[in-house]
Amino acid sequence: MIGGGAVEAYVIVPKDPKAVEMEKELFDPPRGKSKDSPEYRNAVMRIYGVPTDEPIKVVFVPAEKFIVPSELPTLKLLPKEKNWTQLKTIYWFAPRVMFGASVVGFMLVIAWIILRKKSAKAAAPPAA
Repeated sequence: MIGGGAVEAYVIVPKDPKAVEMEKELFDPPRGKSKDSPEYRNAVMRIYGVPTDEPIKVVFVPAEKFIVPSELPTLKLLPKEKNWTQLKTIYWFAPRVMFGASVVGFMLVIAWIILRKKSAKAAAPPAA
């Protein structure tokens, strides 16, 4: 369910706004390359900052944090400000949390059964 809300984005080390404006004016798309090519995508990412190699899937990131370049609207860039919650982190923690919760639940059921048996033995009906 959490994975459905994940967004795939490239993390970049952002440039300052003046440098981005200058890079936009000087942008020359790679010749003979389509907008779907990795060369074009990397050229667009270099306008906004220093790109990483591969995209990551992140969760719990507000939409206003993403940069959507006008040169390639299908691309989502995420400025490297702090450690964003990655989907693979959630996938790593989820089974461990579920296992821990099931162990605690099992122990609580055992304790409830033991306490119920003790209370039933202690309360004998009065003799008439």
